[in-house]
Amino acid sequence: MSYQNYKRAMELAPKCKFYTTVGGKSQEEIDRSEEVLGIKFSKQCREFYEQFGYLSFFGNEIFGIDPYDDSGELEGNSVAYAVNDREEYGLPVNWIPIYHFDDGIMAYLDYSSLNDDGEPCVIAAFYNGSGYQVKETVAEDFGDFVLRLVEEQLGN
Repeated sequence: MSYQNYKRAMELAPKCKFYTTVGGKSQEEIDRSEEVLGIKFSKQCREFYEQFGYLSFFGNEIFGIDPYDDSGELEGNSVAYAVNDREEYGLPVNWIPIYHFDDGIMAYLDYSSLNDDGEPCVIAAFYNGSGYQVKETVAEDFGDFVLRLVEEQLGN
């Protein structure tokens, strides 16, 4: 069901206001991102990066990847965000930031917790000044997370 939810989310997303993608990332960028992060992307994430690269719609931004960006800008780039937060705050190496909630909480793909399809769950967590605190598991996987955001925006 989860891959179906991913496909459904990506079919519905273009109906959202202010829908934007970057049109996909190259195999080299994806491979380099995996190398930098020390993570092998799941099927859904790999497909997302290959086909879309990044997704934004009406107040929602699903981070993309850019392993070669050295601008210091973190927002919107899972690779830069993860590397920075690992060095600065001790972000667990199995967590990849993908979304920033308005209240300072981040959504992370938790590669230490995979479902039967090999997809990481999505957790909401924040840095409390001394370490990361998980608030909750928000979705079984990436597809479920994106579908929820898209359906909320479309009023489904």
